[in-house]
Amino acid sequence: MAGVKSTLGPILLGSLLSVMLSTVVAVQTFFYFRVYPNDLLRLKLIVCTVWALDAAHAALMCTATWDYLIVNFGNDAAADHIPLTIALTVALTATITFVVHIFFAHRVLRLSKNNWWLTTPLFALAFGRLGAALVSTVEMGKLKSFRAFTDDYGYVFTFGLSQSCALDIFITAAMGYYLHTSRTGFGGRMDRVIDMIMIYTFNNGALTCVTTVVSLICWLSMPRNLVFLGLHFAISKLYANSLLATLNSRRSLRSRSQPSGDTDLPVLLPNRRMTGLFSEVHTSSRSMGDNLTSKTLQVSVEKTVRCEVHSGDLLEPSSSLPAN
Repeated sequence: MAGVKSTLGPILLGSLLSVMLSTVVAVQTFFYFRVYPNDLLRLKLIVCTVWALDAAHAALMCTATWDYLIVNFGNDAAADHIPLTIALTVALTATITFVVHIFFAHRVLRLSKNNWWLTTPLFALAFGRLGAALVSTVEMGKLKSFRAFTDDYGYVFTFGLSQSCALDIFITAAMGYYLHTSRTGFGGRMDRVIDMIMIYTFNNGALTCVTTVVSLICWLSMPRNLVFLGLHFAISKLYANSLLATLNSRRSLRSRSQPSGDTDLPVLLPNRRMTGLFSEVHTSSRSMGDNLTSKTLQVSVEKTVRCEVHSGDLLEPSSSLPAN
């Protein structure tokens, strides 16, 4: 019974949890096409691809669970067997993860104003994680044994999960930094929206990263059971939901970022050049006979915020905010 609890038990629990998360993915996909029918074609293709891959992953996962628990009921040796459906779930998980990582890496590229020195390693890690997962899938299909795969190619699976964790951390940190530098500093609506985006970014990155790290720890510390596999089932669902949640939150964020109109701000003269210019204006006005006892300088600042919500980038403030 102890062997069944640590091998087939995690597969059953992971399948049940993943099916629930897959339902959330389907609901979010339906919501996306209802709310954003005018999005760019490439965004619609990304959403359709993620949903199709997630549905295929769920079907393979349920088939594998049926094979373990029903077809091989009472067969103790079945716990070490790797059916083709399990091997394919590893490849599909990596593919969904790859699409999501590329999407967020592209957002980092946009936020960093095409800083390829920063984003090239992110794209390289995404391709490396996909390659490691595909190698793991091929070797699982050949060996058909968890024990043999762990002994011969376990490092490949470890390498892929480690790259996924690193990507989550780097992308979250980079997006948090560039979003923070995009704040206006006035504490207005745009700053509050950017703060909210930063919270969304941290929550999405933390959830996927923590799940991947826990799965990696179980894989390294308990390679002879299948606890890691139950957690691995849920990884693809969490990544798909993070992508769809990011796209579906644009309307609520856009409603919070409406400009507040014109604002009259008092200006403190910060340097000698501007102070001298103001002094010259003051002297000239006196020579023309203006007997003003006091002078007040005000600048009318028109704040303009443009939100690009159709391209997949969440509310990037435009560069049209004038300096104060």
